[in-house]
Amino acid sequence: MTAPDLQTFVGELEQRGWLHRVRVEVDPVLEISEITDRVTKAGGPALLF
Repeated sequence: MTAPDLQTFVGELEQRGWLHRVRVEVDPVLEISEITDRVTKAGGPALLF
């Protein structure tokens, strides 16, 4: 997969279901690590906060 820029690349990952954008506000100290751990253990997509 090649993309001319980062924005296009991220969009392609989202379309394929390989990336999920977390659009709600989360606590960077307490929540990001917990959310990432749970999604990773469940075999979920990469996350972009």
